[in-house]
Amino acid sequence: MTRGICLISAGHDDGADFAGLFTGCGLDVWTPQSVEDAGIYGAALCLVIDMAGEAGYRTLRLFRDYGITTPALLIVDPGSEVAISELNCGNVMDVIPRDASPLRIMRWIQSMVAARSVLDQAQRLSA
Repeated sequence: MTRGICLISAGHDDGADFAGLFTGCGLDVWTPQSVEDAGIYGAALCLVIDMAGEAGYRTLRLFRDYGITTPALLIVDPGSEVAISELNCGNVMDVIPRDASPLRIMRWIQSMVAARSVLDQAQRLSA
């Protein structure tokens, strides 16, 4: 099974190359054009939303309004992090400032890969 990340990124030009980070670790990176690209969300390990200002929070809410429940990581401007409990969006793993170590992001991705592997194995055993 393919392992991939849906990367939604716009509104800043600080050179963060999350797509390169993910592909360098052997993951596919999908960049959906709209929330209607529903076919890719179920196959994705998670959404990584990297947008400037409040755009990331608004985008996540839009995805949730469309019924997309794929777990998400929000990458935000340094200093604009909010507590996950304040988001009211569900399935948010973390809110990470853009200047954080890439290892912080990859720890979450690694956790998602492990969780998906366990779920896939459980499905195969129950079939």
